[in-house]
Amino acid sequence: MGYVDWEFAKVTGRTLVSAGPSVSIDEAAAEVAAIREAARSARGPVAATSRMATPDGAPDALVVDRATWIALNADSMSAMLDPAFDAIVAKRGAAPPSGGMALVAGKVTGAEAGGLLAFMASKVLGQYDLAPGGTPRLLLVAPNLMAVARELDVDPGDFRTWVCMHEETHRVQFTANPWLREHLITSARELAL
Repeated sequence: MGYVDWEFAKVTGRTLVSAGPSVSIDEAAAEVAAIREAARSARGPVAATSRMATPDGAPDALVVDRATWIALNADSMSAMLDPAFDAIVAKRGAAPPSGGMALVAGKVTGAEAGGLLAFMASKVLGQYDLAPGGTPRLLLVAPNLMAVARELDVDPGDFRTWVCMHEETHRVQFTANPWLREHLITSARELAL
């Protein structure tokens, strides 16, 4: 039994977060296509400016909705934090919680994590997910890109380009320096101790 019920965190987050701006299916499809194109187009200028490039085989950016962002980040948080929780319990010499207490504690912490993820899911424009134990990926949150461009009353194409170049810069930092991902994951786990 884990210390956080990550599946409950996903359910809680999906329940609490709004879908985002109201758009038609055609508008949503057009926005996703435009974000994907902006992400692909960002690679060249970022590589030219930074003199570092994302490897040729790197997957394209994943354009997601808020609920998918929550699910992916809950998985990453689990992979990042569960080993730290295990180490903390072992360091204290205590037995991990079990039975009903573990079930209740996991739900409570899952609800807290889900609430935090729901809040963040409505704010994050993009992210390079380090995905501890998994495959790192560049995420772009379509409803948030649309909402913020509207709120700021800026040209949506220019805004997409700016966000994609910013996020591609983060990806190239990690992919051009392969040691950096593991260093950051290890450091974050050690900080939790």
